[in-house]
Amino acid sequence: MIDLEKAKELRIKRANTDWWINEKAIVADNGLTYIAYATDMGEVHIKELDAKCSKTPSRDFRLCRLNCNFADEHNAPSVCVFGDGRIMAGYTGHYVQGLRYRITEKPYDIFSFGEERVLPFDGSVTYVQLFENTKRKELWLFTRVNYVNWQFCFSKDGGRTWSRPKTFLHSDAGGLFYIDIRKQHITTENGTDEQWFFALYGHPRISQDHTIRSGIFNSDGQLLATGGVPLAVNLYEEDGSLIDLEKLDVVYDSPQGTTVRLLDVAPTLPLRVGFAPFVLDRDDAPSPEKAYYCSAVFRDGRWNISAPICTAGEFLAQNVMDGSQTYLGGMAYYYGVGDAGLHPGTRVPTVTDRIYIARFDGSRRVLEAWLSADGGATYALEQVIRRIDVPEVKIWRPIVPVYAQDNLPVYWHEGVYRAHTGGWHCDAVMLVEYDD
Repeated sequence: MIDLEKAKELRIKRANTDWWINEKAIVADNGLTYIAYATDMGEVHIKELDAKCSKTPSRDFRLCRLNCNFADEHNAPSVCVFGDGRIMAGYTGHYVQGLRYRITEKPYDIFSFGEERVLPFDGSVTYVQLFENTKRKELWLFTRVNYVNWQFCFSKDGGRTWSRPKTFLHSDAGGLFYIDIRKQHITTENGTDEQWFFALYGHPRISQDHTIRSGIFNSDGQLLATGGVPLAVNLYEEDGSLIDLEKLDVVYDSPQGTTVRLLDVAPTLPLRVGFAPFVLDRDDAPSPEKAYYCSAVFRDGRWNISAPICTAGEFLAQNVMDGSQTYLGGMAYYYGVGDAGLHPGTRVPTVTDRIYIARFDGSRRVLEAWLSADGGATYALEQVIRRIDVPEVKIWRPIVPVYAQDNLPVYWHEGVYRAHTGGWHCDAVMLVEYDD
């Protein structure tokens, strides 16, 4: 929980990010927080800051100016801090056929990024999700290609060369599937291992399938059901096998006449997925007053859905009929890691049930912390972190850095939002409680 009396506000000017990019922000083993973001001018940046000491100046580095039709959230970068301290940032431009990336030559030094490299794809690339698989000593990349395919590739030499992209999910034009993938550390008989937990769903308005489903890739690329049963897909196989959606576990299945927006996937155990159900009116326009927030937790071999947490109150782009009028303020799970740089695999994980929610409460935009005392069955308001009374200024997209420290448990975006076709202007805002 943020101590508002001690906290100091820090802003990243003209910053925006996307809903389906991972990782967006991470606390590295050196205790510093790294946040990757795109600007409304089409620039890609990475910010380094120390949430422990206010006397340590933050640093910001511009990775590139994107060559694309317009600046939007699809251009947001993914950041990965390797085990040896080097930092990689992957990014793309809307309608650009290829992933661009840069890697630092020195550990934890954002001013030592090497030259830009390009990983070509046979189609436009969006939603970069970049991770390090420490067991296989590989880099893993997941991304959406041509709107309907999700592909995977890996690098065994630190990003110098990559495998041929493999399609592991295909959706028809009406599906437009989105996948939120989070790396997790799990305890095994031999110590710790890594897995990639994901939830996916179709567009709330365009798709005919309003169901959230979940699955897991283990560190060897094997697809598992949420309970751990192996399924007939492996990321390393060349047989072209695709995910059978019907074999995945159902997190939430929308009743007739309703739809749903997937909002967050927790990178720590227990498995948790945040979402918001709402109603589609006869003219296919959603009704914001009927939208509310929920959380699902995987226990006893099944998904358990919480009671409604709170109403969403509004959509971010109500009058834009391209599907983006279904965008809500958003939510993010707190991870409970604690001290900076403390790896969750090195101790018994702290179990917390705190969620950060951005919404319109009926009179103003707010960022709130909600807490569960019964393992995620119900939630109660814990704290109002931010209030904004200016009508045109909105709050959205709370984000918790991976391995978040208590000094900077969450940041968010506030400003003007006019959908993903440009025209937005906002800042990334955080309340940092410095130790000094």
